[in-house]
Amino acid sequence: MQYKRLTLPILSLLAMGAASPFEDSAALDRQVAEHLNAKIGEAGGALAPIDTKLRLKRCPGEVQLSATNNSAVMVSCPHLGWRIFVPVRGGQAGQSSGQDRSGEYVVLRNQPLTLVVRRPSFSISYGVVAQKNGRIGDYIPVRSSRKSKELMARVSGSGEVELVQ
Repeated sequence: MQYKRLTLPILSLLAMGAASPFEDSAALDRQVAEHLNAKIGEAGGALAPIDTKLRLKRCPGEVQLSATNNSAVMVSCPHLGWRIFVPVRGGQAGQSSGQDRSGEYVVLRNQPLTLVVRRPSFSISYGVVAQKNGRIGDYIPVRSSRKSKELMARVSGSGEVELVQ
């Protein structure tokens, strides 16, 4: 008789088809492909699919897509504050025009910067502070706070550095 008490709630949960509390990475991939007018792996399309291991909370509103100046598309949920960068094959999202100004500093000491860690299927960014001036392509030390460990990063644009692998 006790098994009847357990089966009814379990069956009702199964019948409701509980939705996942996380964003569907395949759906995000389709949105990125539509935004870029190119499939994953094609010229002008995403370099790779979004990593399925990412657990992004389901956005209550529409997910926003926008091109960045570093060959990526930013996928974000303004309601929850999360964002990811999807690398684009072939530089579709536009190369920074500052790259031809190799003689002048694009990063100044104590300037707040965005540090980007790029991998084949995703990228992560967070705020750091430059410890030296730098031109595009220069390697400069950066820190996230005064007490944090100094990291070496390559200047990739105005206000942006990439972590050295």
